[in-house]
Amino acid sequence: MSSAPIHSIVPRELHTLPPSIRRIDVREPDEFEGILGHLPRSELVPLSTLTIVAQPWLRTEPLLLICRSGARSMKAARLLEAMGFQALYNLEGGMLAVNEAGFEIEGQSPGTRVSAGQVRDALCAAVRELYGPLTPPPCESFFEGPSAFPSPTRRELLQALERVGARARADGMAADAIEHLLRRMRDRVALVPEPEEPRS
Repeated sequence: MSSAPIHSIVPRELHTLPPSIRRIDVREPDEFEGILGHLPRSELVPLSTLTIVAQPWLRTEPLLLICRSGARSMKAARLLEAMGFQALYNLEGGMLAVNEAGFEIEGQSPGTRVSAGQVRDALCAAVRELYGPLTPPPCESFFEGPSAFPSPTRRELLQALERVGARARADGMAADAIEHLLRRMRDRVALVPEPEEPRS
């Protein structure tokens, strides 16, 4: 028996799904309660536990799979499809797209945009936390040019994150701690509004 294809939807199409659809968020608990928040009525089922938790679920029940960006939820949808689930929907762009679209979310999300300065300060604090009792590199060293530190753009923040990762790896910090820091900070950067284009 072949199963139905996996349907991809974007946040603006959420209203077209049946109200009874189960919303399965396959991120980790810290992400589910993190800055990106989660959709109302979502159930947290981390991807690593999905095939075990889903065993007793009704195979015809419609499921919406959600993650940070849409990649893990697509992987989850494929796993469930292989188990015989027949009504699968993947949320393209994940919670990043939901936040970008300004939809209602729950959890620790700020609900509004964060400033580049707030992200810069959070990055500096995260680097100090990562290095613990060791002396961390000065936060300014991750930004190109003095003007990029007090007033970074989204692009400069992302470049700073790359430098943080490279420096922390070179300094021998734990790989999982570095990746956790980078993921958290990328989520924050995604909530910084893009500067408006100058009008001509």
